[in-house]
Amino acid sequence: MSCAFAFALCAWAFRWASPRSGLGVSAWAPPRPYDVVVRPETPSRRTFLFTPVVLLLASTGGTTGAAAVPLPPSVAERTALLEQARTQLVKVPALLREEKWDAVRAVLLQPPVADLWAKASGVKNILPAYAAAVGDAGGDELAVLEAKEDIVSHLRYLDMAVYNNVFNPIAVEGTVGATKALLRSYYEDPINEYNACLRALDELIALGKGL
Repeated sequence: MSCAFAFALCAWAFRWASPRSGLGVSAWAPPRPYDVVVRPETPSRRTFLFTPVVLLLASTGGTTGAAAVPLPPSVAERTALLEQARTQLVKVPALLREEKWDAVRAVLLQPPVADLWAKASGVKNILPAYAAAVGDAGGDELAVLEAKEDIVSHLRYLDMAVYNNVFNPIAVEGTVGATKALLRSYYEDPINEYNACLRALDELIALGKGL
C-alpha cells in the first residue's frame, strides 16, 4: 500500500467519524451541558383559556355569576305581604267612627296598602306580579287579576269617600237641601267600601295560600 493511498484512507475515515456527519463515535457521545438548549415552555391554548376561569371561580368562592342574582319573591312571601296589608286596614273602622278622615287616607297611602293600588307617587302595584307568581305555581292567575281590579276600585272609592267627608258641611238633614239618602251616603259609603276592600283582599290571599 502506497503512502498516498494510506493517507487518503485515513482522511476519509476521519471525515466519516466527525460530529458533522452525525455518525461515528461522537454521534453516541452524551451531550455536553452547554449543548443542551432549554426552551421556555409556551402555554397551550387550553391553559390560556382555563386559567382565567380558575381565577374567577376562586374569587367568587366557586360560584357562577348567575347564583349572585337574587331570586324573585315566592308566592308565600307575596301572600305574607298581602296579609300585612290586611292587618294595616283593620284600624280603619275605628277611624271612620271617630270621623278621622285624614287619618284614614294616611293609612291608605302607607305601604303595603299603598302597593295594592299605587296611589302614592313612585309606587308600583304589586298585584300583577303576584298574579303571575300564582299562575307560575299552578294557581288561578285570572282570578287574581279579577280580584285585583276589585280591590283597586274599592280602595279608590274609599279614598274618595273619606276625602269628600273632609269638606262635607252637611250634618243635619235638610241643611242646604240635603236629603236623607245623601246624608246617609256620606257616612255609609266609606264603611261599605272598606268592607268591599277586605272581601277582595281576603280573596287574593286565599288564591295564594298553599302554593
